[in-house]
Amino acid sequence: MKAEKEKQRLPNTIGTLIIFNSEQIVEGIRRRWLFGKSSNQSSIGEYRSSEYKAFKVGINPRAGGDVDLTLTGALGRGLIIKKSGGLKYEIISTDWKFGKISKKYGLEQFNLDERQLDELLDTLFYFALVEYLDNVYLI
Repeated sequence: MKAEKEKQRLPNTIGTLIIFNSEQIVEGIRRRWLFGKSSNQSSIGEYRSSEYKAFKVGINPRAGGDVDLTLTGALGRGLIIKKSGGLKYEIISTDWKFGKISKKYGLEQFNLDERQLDELLDTLFYFALVEYLDNVYLI
């Protein structure tokens, strides 16, 4: 009976863990952007202007001239995790450029890459299991 009650609480536990770890999650996206990488590890995109590309390489050589979504940093600083129903969450930016950037480069730029998702799931499962066992068996 106690195990069933704790099982029903798991979605809330996972949601709490996602929100609690949200800064770490979005920081991973910001770091990936610095290297000009999309969530599928390909390039986010290329600049149309060679002059602007040279300007961006001077600011952030780590992206190698690829789009890095980090001119002022406001887009990345505005990243938040928002619950969108049930166990669904989305990562958006509160920065005014979010709509324009997501339309131009795709909403997938705001997703986790495969490695980031695996790490997050490992963390969530571990802490959810510990919480479950602690509450069922009072360890």
